[in-house]
Amino acid sequence: MTDENQDWLDALAGRTPAGSHRAAIGEGQRLREFVQRNVHAPEVTVPERDAQREAELLERARREGLIDPEELTRRARRRLRPAGIAGWLALAASITGIAVALSFFLRGAPPTEHFRAAREQVIHLEAADPAALKRQLLDELRAAGVRATGYEQLGVEGIDASLPEPVPSRVRDVLMRHHLSVPSNGILRIEIAAPSRP
Repeated sequence: MTDENQDWLDALAGRTPAGSHRAAIGEGQRLREFVQRNVHAPEVTVPERDAQREAELLERARREGLIDPEELTRRARRRLRPAGIAGWLALAASITGIAVALSFFLRGAPPTEHFRAAREQVIHLEAADPAALKRQLLDELRAAGVRATGYEQLGVEGIDASLPEPVPSRVRDVLMRHHLSVPSNGILRIEIAAPSRP
């Protein structure tokens, strides 16, 4: 494994990297922070190795801005040059590390509902039927005592809600059921769109 890969893995694991590969360290730290902010699962099971699934996870990470595509390409080229078994093992370890980290926040989601990202306090979801998911979330939030409002804007279904402080367990249960994190400012904003076409 190269020093750059080790720095990335150390940053992802929360250790202090020994090297000075800033891009790799920054990428590992950003991925660790994202996973820590969005993972609420007590147990994680890692599926069997699946090359197609790994490729899908890498593409999703690129779309979400967790991986710098140019840096990933540069690293892949450097690893492929020496070739040999060590080069291929390093490449496999990097891809597997990304897949394992991403599986933390993608595990257990229903087939029609996928956690997307939380940026600027807006939680983005994908669903086969965005309007139905919005109605379901509104019903569940209201049943838990939350004053929630639904809206539709430019083909995106949305929900705005102010959560009571402290957030009651029945509200937390609704959020956890849908793999949503409790917003730090008490304002819940969700946008739901149909899955993007590749």
